[in-house]
Amino acid sequence: MEPHLVRWHTKWSNQGLVIIEIDNGAIDSLDAVEKHVARAGIPFAVLHDAGGEVCDRFRVEAYPAAYLLDGTGRVIWEGHPLDPDAVERRIEAAVTG
Repeated sequence: MEPHLVRWHTKWSNQGLVIIEIDNGAIDSLDAVEKHVARAGIPFAVLHDAGGEVCDRFRVEAYPAAYLLDGTGRVIWEGHPLDPDAVERRIEAAVTG
Protein backbone atom coordinates (compact mmCIF):
# COMPACT_ATOMS: atom_id res chain seq x y z
CA MET A 1 0.00 0.00 0.00
CA GLU A 2 2.81 2.42 0.75
CA PRO A 3 3.89 2.99 -2.86
CA HIS A 4 0.37 4.26 -3.53
CA LEU A 5 0.41 6.43 -0.43
CA VAL A 6 3.73 7.96 -1.42
CA ARG A 7 2.47 8.58 -4.96
CA TRP A 8 -0.72 10.21 -3.66
CA HIS A 9 1.26 12.31 -1.18
CA THR A 10 3.57 13.49 -3.94
CA LYS A 11 0.74 14.20 -6.37
CA TRP A 12 -1.77 15.97 -4.09
CA SER A 13 -0.10 17.23 -0.91
CA ASN A 14 0.23 20.71 -2.44
CA GLN A 15 -3.55 20.68 -3.01
CA GLY A 16 -4.28 19.91 0.64
CA LEU A 17 -4.22 16.11 0.76
CA VAL A 18 -2.70 14.88 4.00
CA ILE A 19 -1.65 11.25 4.21
CA ILE A 20 -1.40 9.73 7.67
CA GLU A 21 -0.56 6.09 8.12
CA ILE A 22 -1.67 4.61 11.43
CA ASP A 23 0.12 1.48 12.50
CA ASN A 24 -1.70 -0.83 14.88
CA GLY A 25 0.63 -0.92 17.86
CA ALA A 26 -1.18 -3.95 19.22
CA ILE A 27 0.49 -5.81 16.33
CA ASP A 28 3.75 -3.92 15.64
CA SER A 29 6.31 -2.52 18.05
CA LEU A 30 7.26 1.16 17.95
CA ASP A 31 10.85 0.17 17.23
CA ALA A 32 9.81 -1.88 14.19
CA VAL A 33 7.66 0.97 12.87
CA GLU A 34 10.43 3.55 13.33
CA LYS A 35 12.90 1.31 11.49
CA HIS A 36 10.47 0.72 8.66
CA VAL A 37 9.72 4.44 8.23
CA ALA A 38 13.43 5.29 8.17
CA ARG A 39 14.35 2.43 5.81
CA ALA A 40 11.48 3.18 3.39
CA GLY A 41 11.94 6.98 3.53
CA ILE A 42 8.23 7.53 4.06
CA PRO A 43 7.52 11.26 3.45
CA PHE A 44 4.30 11.54 5.47
CA ALA A 45 3.29 11.07 9.10
CA VAL A 46 3.18 7.53 10.44
CA LEU A 47 1.53 7.22 13.83
CA HIS A 48 2.03 4.29 16.17
CA ASP A 49 -1.35 3.46 17.73
CA ALA A 50 0.22 1.90 20.83
CA GLY A 51 -2.84 0.13 22.17
CA GLY A 52 -4.70 -0.17 18.89
CA GLU A 53 -7.35 2.27 20.13
CA VAL A 54 -7.63 4.28 16.90
CA CYS A 55 -7.87 1.08 14.89
CA ASP A 56 -10.60 -0.13 17.25
CA ARG A 57 -12.46 3.19 17.03
CA PHE A 58 -12.52 3.00 13.23
CA ARG A 59 -13.43 -0.70 13.44
CA VAL A 60 -10.49 -1.80 11.31
CA GLU A 61 -10.97 -5.49 10.66
CA ALA A 62 -8.56 -6.03 7.77
CA TYR A 63 -5.29 -4.52 6.62
CA PRO A 64 -4.76 -2.36 4.78
CA ALA A 65 -7.81 -0.24 5.47
CA ALA A 66 -8.23 3.21 3.96
CA TYR A 67 -10.31 6.23 4.89
CA LEU A 68 -10.87 9.51 3.10
CA LEU A 69 -11.84 12.37 5.38
CA ASP A 70 -12.99 15.78 4.24
CA GLY A 71 -11.62 19.04 5.62
CA THR A 72 -13.93 18.84 8.64
CA GLY A 73 -12.79 15.34 9.58
CA ARG A 74 -15.91 13.59 8.32
CA VAL A 75 -15.30 10.20 6.70
CA ILE A 76 -16.38 10.45 3.06
CA TRP A 77 -15.12 7.04 1.97
CA GLU A 78 -13.80 3.94 3.67
CA GLY A 79 -12.82 0.54 2.46
CA HIS A 80 -10.08 -1.84 1.51
CA PRO A 81 -8.01 -0.25 -1.23
CA LEU A 82 -7.96 -3.31 -3.47
CA ASP A 83 -8.14 -1.05 -6.50
CA PRO A 84 -5.73 1.86 -5.98
CA ASP A 85 -6.95 3.48 -9.20
CA ALA A 86 -10.52 3.64 -7.83
CA VAL A 87 -9.24 5.18 -4.60
CA GLU A 88 -7.21 7.63 -6.65
CA ARG A 89 -10.34 8.72 -8.52
CA ARG A 90 -12.03 9.35 -5.16
CA ILE A 91 -9.08 11.41 -3.99
CA GLU A 92 -9.05 13.38 -7.24
CA ALA A 93 -12.74 14.18 -6.84
CA ALA A 94 -12.29 15.21 -3.21
CA VAL A 95 -9.23 17.37 -3.84
CA THR A 96 -10.55 19.13 -6.93
CA GLY A 97 -14.06 19.48 -5.52
